[in-house]
Amino acid sequence: MPFSAQVYSVMVASPSDVSEERQAVVDAINDWNALHATEGIVLLPVMWETHATPLTNVRPQQRISDQIVGRSDLLVGLFWTRFGQATGMAESGTLEEINQFDAAGKPTLLYFSSRPVDPNKIDPEQHAKVVEFKKKTYKTALVGSFASVEELRAVLIRDLTNQVRLMQCTLPGPVGGSDDGPAGQGKPRDPLDELQKITEIICLHKDRKITPRLVRQYRELLGLGNAEAVLMDPVTAGAVGPNGFQIGYTSEGDKVEWIIDEEVDGGTWPLLLRRNDAMIHKAYQEFWDKVWWNRHQNWLYRLKTGEEELTDDQKPVLKKAKDAAARIEKKYGKKKSGVGRFRMGTAQRANVSTLLGTRIRVGRIARHMIPSACLVTCQSSCDPTAAGVSRSVFVRD
Repeated sequence: MPFSAQVYSVMVASPSDVSEERQAVVDAINDWNALHATEGIVLLPVMWETHATPLTNVRPQQRISDQIVGRSDLLVGLFWTRFGQATGMAESGTLEEINQFDAAGKPTLLYFSSRPVDPNKIDPEQHAKVVEFKKKTYKTALVGSFASVEELRAVLIRDLTNQVRLMQCTLPGPVGGSDDGPAGQGKPRDPLDELQKITEIICLHKDRKITPRLVRQYRELLGLGNAEAVLMDPVTAGAVGPNGFQIGYTSEGDKVEWIIDEEVDGGTWPLLLRRNDAMIHKAYQEFWDKVWWNRHQNWLYRLKTGEEELTDDQKPVLKKAKDAAARIEKKYGKKKSGVGRFRMGTAQRANVSTLLGTRIRVGRIARHMIPSACLVTCQSSCDPTAAGVSRSVFVRD
């Protein structure tokens, strides 16, 4: 069945040594579309191989820029061992494309590969340029990395979702979009037009003897402004919240319903529906730290009272645990390091982990829960003994 969607063009920019990675980007975009296209948002992969047409008497990179760069909404940049050749405007074609995106204020997702490579196939001059560019970029941008094509594909699906959210968090426009752009990016509502529409609806309801209560009942029956729109990410084009207003994102990434401000002409204010992932993760990390600190104090109490005897093998573990506890006390203050009113136990923490997509299972933990920062030696479902740590006691690094 046909459906309407807003389309974002995603340009793939890279030197010539990452052909597999370029295809992985296309595959990741196709996977993303399979999950989200029916929600009203589609990503279109754009590459010079498929979208640039030949033309004479023009600088090649300028032709690519005119045909692709200016018409794309998002750029995915990839680097491995090569930097590319100078274009007359920049040190490489890829860099020229990135610079043009930056100048236009359009987002760029930049990734550096750490895949193994045959040293005999490395061009020292090209590789040196990549290293120098990476050093400069680390000072001015947050970049990604990957060690395999499969990892790149998985990381991109996550990052594309987050980026689409940010691209939709501009000031709200008409629900469903307009000729001026996608939903959430149109012209601000005209207060007089809004008032006229409201008046027409009131008159119609009075003529048909439709009460506000009846309207609410049928809204719930039809699923208008229901929980699915509130929970679904990214927001479906035209989705409305519990109060019937457009759902979108703030610049911080919080999901909100843009409520019309009755005291300010044309104004809106954000009704929070869901905090952004960074805020949720920060609270989750605080809960985790404090639960661990609390259980660490219980262990110290058992040692102090003689309920439990410290073995020689546990002495270095205890030292690391005390160091970790001291860091937590410094971070939150000793009086505020305990669980306190949070009282977040294993079940609650697992629920938040599931929400974040980071639920971790690390065998059977008898006395200490592992804070997330110390899982550097374990994979998602490893046996704790494989990390060289006692099964009954875990410590922070």
